Amino acid sequence: MEAILASMAAATGNASPLKKTEPVAKTVAISKPVSKKRDRGTSASSLSSIWNPHEEMSLDSAALNKLIDAAKSCTVNPAMEIARQQIVRALCSKIHCASADLGIGKLPNSVYETWQFTSQLTVKEHDPLIPHAESDYSGLFEELRKAGATKSGVTKKCMELTKESERMLRKFGQQDFVAGKKKVQVAVMEDDTRHLTYGKSMVKLSAAHFAKLRELYARKRGLDGNGSSMAPKDQRQFESALFCLLLRYDSLSGGGFQAALNEECFDVLLKEFNCNMECFASPLNCRYSRFCSAFLDTDFVFGSVGSFFDFSPRSGCYEANPPFIPKVIKRMVDHMTVLLTAADGPLAFIIIIPTWQKTEGWQQLNASRFNQRHLLIPQKQHGYCEGKQQIRKTRWRIASFDTSVFFWQNAMACNEWPVTEKKLESLKHAFKSKQVEERDALGLRKSGKRVRSAKGT
Repeated sequence: MEAILASMAAATGNASPLKKTEPVAKTVAISKPVSKKRDRGTSASSLSSIWNPHEEMSLDSAALNKLIDAAKSCTVNPAMEIARQQIVRALCSKIHCASADLGIGKLPNSVYETWQFTSQLTVKEHDPLIPHAESDYSGLFEELRKAGATKSGVTKKCMELTKESERMLRKFGQQDFVAGKKKVQVAVMEDDTRHLTYGKSMVKLSAAHFAKLRELYARKRGLDGNGSSMAPKDQRQFESALFCLLLRYDSLSGGGFQAALNEECFDVLLKEFNCNMECFASPLNCRYSRFCSAFLDTDFVFGSVGSFFDFSPRSGCYEANPPFIPKVIKRMVDHMTVLLTAADGPLAFIIIIPTWQKTEGWQQLNASRFNQRHLLIPQKQHGYCEGKQQIRKTRWRIASFDTSVFFWQNAMACNEWPVTEKKLESLKHAFKSKQVEERDALGLRKSGKRVRSAKGT
């Protein structure tokens, strides 16, 4: 990590060697963000379905230096990430044992993420994946209650699980994860996917996503081209960083939490509102090379500016498609309200969430003075891109709920990017799912099984 940060410091004009410092606040403030168009000749990537390499939200040098300082306090390596995933899987197993003890049915795949994301809202400095004893377990509590367990039974189980999580976290913190001579091995398979192996652990991704992440990494490191001609040392560092990134998101089993808008929606938002940065993304599904994401430690070297809750823009237009967890949505709304109140330039957020009208977050979004328009899209009329599209043959999924699109703007943004019926119709059309066309092209039934071609007679 130190070598990576040193090269990035040189690329941003701060060429002096980076020294270890105490962790600093991770809040990133942007006074006047501007849309930066990259020279199309500098990127080997063409405008593709999985990302747009030609647009980037600019940050000032002070904000970039704060990010570098924050990233210096992060430690991540393959051995550490493997151990972290083992703890997550052990906790997931204990959750399902608890549900069996409570006599309730099957829990959603996203139950661990709900617990983990909710816990992060209450404890500032803690492990990125393992809930802390002092954190809020209300997300887990609500999932177990919705499944039919009694309040007293759920309270007892949540306390037991939180205590066990703290025990595992403490043991994890006592281990010394020293990077040895073992290296991440990358293999190109017959279907052109890439398999990354470290010891007995393996992760994979498509060729297109491999190329995207390699270019994002090269840009962040200040390397020439798209990263396809890295020096051997840079290549090894990239492969290690990529393995950690993939394993981190593989630990989160709820693919729907990472689902994203399709490229046509992003293109409409870019054209009509100059919206070219996401508040909730990952290096795997980001549309642009600068974005907010949940994990600064693994995502920074691929362009992340860290958590949206530590991000303080004062102007610009941003897309927000948060994890569909009521408490996360509520926290997002509160943060956006503060930002719009303090903004000294045109500031807008285009927010995409399920139409959960009884939740506090949805009601705040709808009733706020900053809400200029609300676009309702029926469930069957739209879709998203798969949260784990980097390992799937298919990209599209039908939406699980009606979707609400809120256009939050201050007065200056209303003048800069007016919301018109024509723009809303363009966006609504872009939301249409292409799942049926995709499956037809691949010869897939709704069940996902390939349809046999008729034999010639």
